[in-house]
Amino acid sequence: MTKGGVAMRIFVLMAALAGMLASPAAAEKLDPRDMLVASSPAKDSIVAEGIETIALTFAEPAEVISVTVRLPDDTEVNAEPETPYLRRKQKQVRYRLPVPLEEAGGYTISYLLTSKSFKSLNGFVEFEIAGDPGSTVPGPPSAPGPQERD
Repeated sequence: MTKGGVAMRIFVLMAALAGMLASPAAAEKLDPRDMLVASSPAKDSIVAEGIETIALTFAEPAEVISVTVRLPDDTEVNAEPETPYLRRKQKQVRYRLPVPLEEAGGYTISYLLTSKSFKSLNGFVEFEIAGDPGSTVPGPPSAPGPQERD
């Protein structure tokens, strides 16, 4: 091998080594099931009273696109951010429901988000409000209304 050939091989080897050192190591991909760290109401929980807000905590900052709740009668309601904000990535979000959830039965929270690890991720949290399906959780007694007199 000529002196020029050895020098060329060393140059190519050094360039390849420099390229490997300069590029960041591949980040470990987050499993979709690990993205949701906590929620309120909690996954698979049984709650005894109505729900007015939903809190979701993620493993990494995420931009939440939408949050909906499927009700026991299979209808859906959209939840709105508790405090209006510009779209930005956050680790914890809170959403307000248009009306408190009081009907007994099974509910499913569905959320759609984007993050560093996910271009699009749709997640679900199932929970239940205790009681007989179709009934509502008893609230405080209402004051008597106007009565008709003879």
